[in-house]
Amino acid sequence: MKRIFIVLLAAAVFFATCAISCAYKITDDVNLNVNFLEQFRSETWDTFDNGAPDKDDGYTFMSSKMRLGIGATSKFIDAYTQFQWTQLINLPDDAMYGTGGLYYKQNNGSRNVGYVCLSQGWIKGRMPGFEALSVRLGRFLYKSGLEPNTLPKNKTLAWLKKKRISQRLIGPFDWSRVGRGYDGVQAAYNDSSWNLTFSAMHPTPGGFYLKRDQASKNGYTSNDIDMITVAATMKDSVIQGMDSQVFYYYYNDHRGLYEDGMGDADEISTFGGHILYNTPKIGPGSFDLLAWGAYQTGTYSSQKQRKRLDQGGYAIALEGGYKFSDIMWQPWIRGGYFRGSGDDDPTDNDHDTFFMMIPTLRVYAMTPFYNLMNTTYGFGQLIFKPLDKLVVRSDVTRLWLTKDNDAWYQGSGMTRADQFGYGAKTAHIGRGHDSLGTMWDISFFIKDIYNYMGASLGMNLYYSHVFGDDVIEDNFPEDEDMNFFYVEGIIKF
Repeated sequence: MKRIFIVLLAAAVFFATCAISCAYKITDDVNLNVNFLEQFRSETWDTFDNGAPDKDDGYTFMSSKMRLGIGATSKFIDAYTQFQWTQLINLPDDAMYGTGGLYYKQNNGSRNVGYVCLSQGWIKGRMPGFEALSVRLGRFLYKSGLEPNTLPKNKTLAWLKKKRISQRLIGPFDWSRVGRGYDGVQAAYNDSSWNLTFSAMHPTPGGFYLKRDQASKNGYTSNDIDMITVAATMKDSVIQGMDSQVFYYYYNDHRGLYEDGMGDADEISTFGGHILYNTPKIGPGSFDLLAWGAYQTGTYSSQKQRKRLDQGGYAIALEGGYKFSDIMWQPWIRGGYFRGSGDDDPTDNDHDTFFMMIPTLRVYAMTPFYNLMNTTYGFGQLIFKPLDKLVVRSDVTRLWLTKDNDAWYQGSGMTRADQFGYGAKTAHIGRGHDSLGTMWDISFFIKDIYNYMGASLGMNLYYSHVFGDDVIEDNFPEDEDMNFFYVEGIIKF
């Protein structure tokens, strides 16, 4: 382990030095830039316990995710390539629950394993005289709700869009140590008022599976997941303090997992949109309001029923808050409600459970023991800034199953080509149990601890406690509570 750590540290110093020395202008119209990111994390899990004697409900493991990107920009053509090295250290081989066991199982049962892959590789062109139009080809990252060039200028709206809108349905899953990308084409029209983005793509493996550049596994391929997206965004330059979007996402999974009894297949269309609003200053601060919704139609293939069902899921999110900008620490108090539909009759020809497609779950489940399928929750949130370089966030979230006849769903979409990407635990139908539990968590984000020639050092710390209720206790009778802690060091340029 000591040798691995020394290698990682040496590589970080080397690449950061290269990045600092290699950002320069080639000609008046062409710029070359090199960027670097190293995230070294230690995760500690004290998990739920079902009493299995051969499983460990407490463990710690470490990991590194290192990325080196090289890009060139010009008036009409941009190009970017990014390589990634992920290293997993001291993974548990008998984890009861948590991410450590997922990394171990999906990577051939290796406790110490690493892999280098292509994270991104794309080229983007603009037509002379029509610079607002662009086409990008290759492997890129996609964040639903936060398409390229749609981040608001208003800082409050920007935070809400990144943390409370984006990636609910499609995301790069970057909190995981691997992440995922998308191979395809993306066309966009972008000006100062609005943006229209079209994408046709396949997701890559990733998440908990290291080999994100290997589309095939055991006869299945992630290229058999087809995705089409259309998103129209009105920017906050049109109506000051407002950002809005309407979208359509098409998801078709035809890997054949359903036919082989290994999972479900889907052909689902999702329609929806969002509105964000940040009021002018009222008193010592300002209010923010958020509304997001989605409705689904199409077909969902049930492994249990061995037939295709009519899809009819929906989800809504309503949130609001008040940010005190004129008082010490600038406290921001927020609250909200979310409801993802469930299926009250798993034996009929309808599938009414909201389907998340392929999101970044951890944005909305900071400790990812649940997802947004058949889930209802209410939350309260406090964010404040006690120091210039320190932001603290704390949430309390109360969770229920939307329908107790449905299941407790977990997962964040396809991570390996031969796996569906979602799992379900019984809610013990007939008992009337729908209470999942309560989670309290706190995060510390420390930026720019040290800076040198554009390179910076930061740190994130996170702790949560889950007070499990009936549904969790039914599945983990020995201990329905859980603690999760991680500390993460970040070097970037």
